[in-house]
Amino acid sequence: MVNLINPNLRVRDIRKLIEPNLLEITWDEGIDETSEWIVASFEDPEHTQRLTSWLNSKTINGAFELIIIHNSWSNLEYITWASLLENLQSYFNQETTLIIASDRTWVMEYMPQQIVRFGRWV
Repeated sequence: MVNLINPNLRVRDIRKLIEPNLLEITWDEGIDETSEWIVASFEDPEHTQRLTSWLNSKTINGAFELIIIHNSWSNLEYITWASLLENLQSYFNQETTLIIASDRTWVMEYMPQQIVRFGRWV
């Protein structure tokens, strides 16, 4: 596996490792079997609960390292899964965002229409 947290990797190196392989992802089922997307809205407790339950169902260790890639690839952010879950509203806002596992085993994609999906590389 590739360790994307390697300090010798530049943004363009990470982009070259990720972007061409985005077509090789198998997307998990969303809230129902008809789509891989789920609503990522915080407008009411029901939507928030569905989203957090769905994320918790991924059974990812809280200390697992992630890379947050914003729309332009100009700014990468390194956080843990626990930090993401604690601050969902700041990451799931009005900007297209990729959240990549540091070992490149899975990816989460957020779209500004307040939808998100989770997939794994095959």
